Amino acid sequence: MRICGGKRSMFQVSVPPISIFATIICLTLPFLPPILSLQSAVNVWPKPRLVSWPKPLARSLSTNFTINSPYHQNLQPAISRYLRLFRTEHHHPLITPSVNVSTSSPHLQTLSIDISDPAAPLQHGVNETYSLSISEEGETANLTAETAWGAMRGLETFSQLVWGNPSVVPVGLYIWDAPLFAHRGVMLDTSRNYYGVEDILRTIEAMSANKLNVFHWHVTDSHSFPLMVPSEPELAAKGAYGPDMIYSPSDVAKIVQFGLEHGVRVLPEIDSP
Repeated sequence: MRICGGKRSMFQVSVPPISIFATIICLTLPFLPPILSLQSAVNVWPKPRLVSWPKPLARSLSTNFTINSPYHQNLQPAISRYLRLFRTEHHHPLITPSVNVSTSSPHLQTLSIDISDPAAPLQHGVNETYSLSISEEGETANLTAETAWGAMRGLETFSQLVWGNPSVVPVGLYIWDAPLFAHRGVMLDTSRNYYGVEDILRTIEAMSANKLNVFHWHVTDSHSFPLMVPSEPELAAKGAYGPDMIYSPSDVAKIVQFGLEHGVRVLPEIDSP
């Protein structure tokens, strides 16, 4: 989200806000899904490549729901994060899904994750495909992915399927998904506009929820130099907007690690003075 300076146009047209809103509505109406789809319990974002859900069935999620997976240093924090979400969010859609919630089937107890290549690093072109299967019967759902990063995308999809209090989840469901683009990113310019560390972490968290995978961090430029370089401390001391607008090495490490735990690769851009 780079913000650059520029001159105003010589010609300015004043358009009432209501006219802009009406124009947007008219332009987007042909592309909106039918109302019936809004009542579906399967409204995953971004839309998966393949969704098979022959019957509108759902069943309860166990209050002791667990996630089993092979160990991965960045996947484990993601699993803990999603478990907290399942237990506390209790999302209620604006339009209640038209589903039949089974009272006879056992509660879903476990999500089992299988990863083919857990050692694959988060780099450009990494395989992020996954499949998610939730059967009508049985106590276990299955998430299969090539890499830990694909498993994170599958976890996000599963989290969007859980709703209500007590929580329910669609069953008899199969989803297969893969990204259309290897690079799906956001660029934030903290040279022209300083953002605190917590703001950056919140941005990365939102990116993960939308399955974006590259945070292009334009740290420095001619406008300011907010990065503390231990070998050259005067760069930040004299180049930052203020003493409280500087990123320390520990701040950078925290942001990079937070990105890894959300499946987002942090790509710093540092322009030399």
